[in-house]
Amino acid sequence: MENRTVEELNKEIKDYCKKWKEILFLGLWEIKIYIRDYVEDSDTYATCSSSWKYLTATIEFSHLLIKDKSGQEIEKIVIHELVHVLLNETKEDGIDHQERVTSHLTIALYDMGTNKE
Repeated sequence: MENRTVEELNKEIKDYCKKWKEILFLGLWEIKIYIRDYVEDSDTYATCSSSWKYLTATIEFSHLLIKDKSGQEIEKIVIHELVHVLLNETKEDGIDHQERVTSHLTIALYDMGTNKE
């Protein structure tokens, strides 16, 4: 565990985001990353807001809560927030949105599983 500066954490998070955007097929999305002292809910590592209609998202990370986390823990937080990017659409009424997101995740997971062979 480290006591990362905002700049170090920002670079690490952006590297993980780049990696997982590709794995999760989020390449068309514009995802803005911000490092804050704390996020809106002061005991939360990160928050995500996204607009599936416009393929945009904003993820805010709490520097003070994650600066001492291991790289593996930070990577899991990044993955968690990127999955929120996809799941946001399922808040809409109707099964069609859930089906579209499920199809997206199926393709991403299948690709991950078959690329390991």
